[in-house]
Amino acid sequence: MLRNFLTTTLRNLKRNKFNTLINISGLALSIACCVFIYAFVKHEYSFDAFHTNSERIYRIVEDYKGAEGISHQGYTTFPLARALRNDFPEIKRVTQIFNQLNVVVKIPEENGDKRMFEEDDLAYADQYYLTTFNYKLLAGQKEGLLSTPDEVVLTRALADKYFGYTERGDYQELIGKTIMVEKEPYQISAILEDIPRNTNVTFRVLLPFVAFEKIFPDWYSSWNNTSSGSYTFVRLEEGYSKERLEQQLVGFVKKYFDEETAARKTYRLQALAEIHTDELYGGTTYATPSVLIIAFVSMGIIVLVTACINFINLATAQSVKRAKEIGIRKALGSLKIQLVVQYMMETLLLTVTASLIGLYLAEEFVQAFNDYLSVVIDFGLKIENSVVYFLIGLSLLITFLAGYYPAHVLAGFRPAEALKQSINAKNTGFAGRFSLRKSLVVVQFVISQVLIFGTIVVATQMNYVHERDLGFRKNDLNIIFIPESDAQKIESFKNQLTSQSIVDKVSFSSGPPLSGSTSWTSIYNPQLGDAEKYGIERKSTDPNYLSTFNISLVAGRNLRESDLVTLDDSLKTYNVLLNEKAVKTLGFPLIEAAVGHTVKTDGEREAVIAGVVEDFFNAPLQQEIHPCLLYYSNDRIETVAISLHEPKAAHELTFVQDAWELLFPDHFYTAVSLDDYFEMNAFYVIEDVMYQSFKIFVFLSIFIGCLGLFGLVSYLALQRQKEIGIRKTMGATIDHIIYLFSKEFSMLVLLAFLVAAPLSYYTMQAWLETFEYRIPLSAWFFIITFILSMLIAWFTVGYKSFTAARRNPVDSLRNEG
Repeated sequence: MLRNFLTTTLRNLKRNKFNTLINISGLALSIACCVFIYAFVKHEYSFDAFHTNSERIYRIVEDYKGAEGISHQGYTTFPLARALRNDFPEIKRVTQIFNQLNVVVKIPEENGDKRMFEEDDLAYADQYYLTTFNYKLLAGQKEGLLSTPDEVVLTRALADKYFGYTERGDYQELIGKTIMVEKEPYQISAILEDIPRNTNVTFRVLLPFVAFEKIFPDWYSSWNNTSSGSYTFVRLEEGYSKERLEQQLVGFVKKYFDEETAARKTYRLQALAEIHTDELYGGTTYATPSVLIIAFVSMGIIVLVTACINFINLATAQSVKRAKEIGIRKALGSLKIQLVVQYMMETLLLTVTASLIGLYLAEEFVQAFNDYLSVVIDFGLKIENSVVYFLIGLSLLITFLAGYYPAHVLAGFRPAEALKQSINAKNTGFAGRFSLRKSLVVVQFVISQVLIFGTIVVATQMNYVHERDLGFRKNDLNIIFIPESDAQKIESFKNQLTSQSIVDKVSFSSGPPLSGSTSWTSIYNPQLGDAEKYGIERKSTDPNYLSTFNISLVAGRNLRESDLVTLDDSLKTYNVLLNEKAVKTLGFPLIEAAVGHTVKTDGEREAVIAGVVEDFFNAPLQQEIHPCLLYYSNDRIETVAISLHEPKAAHELTFVQDAWELLFPDHFYTAVSLDDYFEMNAFYVIEDVMYQSFKIFVFLSIFIGCLGLFGLVSYLALQRQKEIGIRKTMGATIDHIIYLFSKEFSMLVLLAFLVAAPLSYYTMQAWLETFEYRIPLSAWFFIITFILSMLIAWFTVGYKSFTAARRNPVDSLRNEG
């Protein structure tokens, strides 16, 4: 029986090669998308699940209720972890980590030379970190790690890189060896297995937090300053609930902050598993919002449904052609269940074939996805063994969804009617104005139109994001990274740069106006009766900052050389510039009214407002412009911006590199354009991924839909060839024949648009609301979507109907089928 089923199945598939090819192509593409999306979703929800007791580990996050609403941040002040350990001894594990980029590591050689490397994944961690989280230890003793200021922990990848241990693997020999990190000697105390990519905290070098205290003493002790990259984690014991600790943190905040701040600041606990998919507080490396994951899953379902609709439409359209076969089988005694099984086997064979092709295509999709993101994120997505089980389940699901209904229709033919070849649209249940076949075609067009509309909106918004005037100069600026905030070296570097005739402007600062690394402090206006503290971003700049970046001064004066602040001046009054947002936030009625007034920062430090600058975007367009303070200092200088009289690419600035290497020979020279700097910081990586995904899924959905539509029109043309022959004999033109075919499908496109338009509007309006600055949904988006979908339908239907219309009417009338 099984052999007979298989033989018949292969014969039917071979007989209908065109239909088979269309079905396998559509299913293979849809399965490839589903496998890719399965791998993506599994990866995104697997973050940090490898840690023991991961369900009891939480990140401390902060809500701050200001005059303009509640702000949320995932990073915390540096003294927080120490205070929690002191006040809550019942919590056995409280730990802190701080990520730092672009550090220089040197490996001393026996001959006195040093090999030099630049590392991006360095972190400072306290002695509780490696006992709170679980990492496999390859060498060294786990107890007491990171408790002394002169030790360093490396991962396997760096041990192999620095000492060539890939083949030998005897990492115990490395314990006690000395490496230099930022000119300071550290002894290797442990080697860890490489950190998995699916983690919220990445590092390849771990330094002790007690070393951080020596390097940044003011940050280490300040409750008023926070820095992105500083995170605090707790691991609660059994029976110690998240809600209990959150309630206790209310009194904790009152203890360490003034009354006004305590009334506005709330510490909360965010589950470790939620960090990666909850963008409210931001990820530690990057966050993939749940809405993007839902969008990916939805797209996969859409493509799969489109392929299944194709299968059903083609199968039911072909049912007329197979009616005689069914009649003979029934006349010879075949039962309905046998016919259903026969057809389901055909579907299963098609699905299995498509699954094998789809698995290969999914591998290509994954590779392309990793390559696309490799510039900003080491994503590391891969196809795992669990995909096999997913494919089996998916194949069975597709077989049922796509095969059962057509099998039920075919097996339900009456033998007498089938043998007389009197099966028609009415017999198969597809006649009428609102037949199932038409409904399925409408669903396909709805899907295509929603995706087309979404792609147009996302493309327009991303173009708006990348092209919008940000309030500062973006073009023809080169950014050079400064490894040391040494005042003398910076002054010497500045003199060497400005002495070049090609150099127009030079500005040293902690970063460009829109920067991935930010520093925040508190500010308030003591002239108000109830002085309210606000968070404010502060940037260390120089007097050339405004002119270099073309930032407009709207009131007061610019910073001067006499406004220079050094570490020794940390308690003195200093002059600052504020942006318009900060002035409004502080309650000044007019911009000009703020000039000359004294405000307080860093707790109680006095700052005189020397001038006010026009608002510029110091945050991505998803967020509002932040209050910002600019002050002149040679401390915490991280970049220099250079504009030239004759624009050149960063790699062409050889005179800059020569001057840089004379002053900073122990570091790596890095120069990028400002546009490349923004790309490095990946401000819109998630949105760009969504945009690229939309384009791909739109293409696949439309392509699969067109395959099905093309096949469907082919069968309709075959069924109506006698009608076409009679019409041509009676004088009908080719245009009229094409019109007859196109008219019905045009009405289906219009009906689909009436459904797709409101669905598209509400979906994309919700996405646009994730941007503080966004485009309006124009009527043109709907018009273009409708026109494109109509053109796609006309092109697909028109080609096949044109072919049918050109046939000789004599041949059509001779065919009695």
